Amino acid sequence: MQVEDFRHALRRLGAAVTIVATVDRDGMPRGLMMTAVMSLSFEPPSMLLAINRSASALPALLEHGRFSINLIGAGEEEACRNFAAAAPESRFQADHWEQHPDRVPIYRNAIATIICDVGDVQTFGTHAIVRGLVRSTRYTHSTDCLVYLDGRFCRTAAGDGLQLP
Repeated sequence: MQVEDFRHALRRLGAAVTIVATVDRDGMPRGLMMTAVMSLSFEPPSMLLAINRSASALPALLEHGRFSINLIGAGEEEACRNFAAAAPESRFQADHWEQHPDRVPIYRNAIATIICDVGDVQTFGTHAIVRGLVRSTRYTHSTDCLVYLDGRFCRTAAGDGLQLP
């Protein structure tokens, strides 16, 4: 099996776009845009993240022990591009972010936000597998979700087909 073939196969696996955010020891926000996020269990309520060990936000997330998962809605493509292109220390523009009472940044336009405590971390290959124990959630009535598929953003909503921008 060739890694490049595996990479091309995975480009066919669309996934919801999220921004995972935390703060470092100085209280500065840190985060990354990612699709390797999934629900794990309702009992206990938990989430699973697969984060590349070279990600700049990983040390802060593990040290702080708490993070937000912000599910990004359709129409937020430009904000996501800007977030991903910015230097790690300048990704959090004040007009897009607010501080949650649990001391993690949350994206104001997220269609859902899930606040988690780090429950367990395991290393597998190039990634850290982080199990998050859910502390709280908030969500909007919108289900218009931003999806990443074949290297580009797509929009989808319940009952609708996938639409390319």
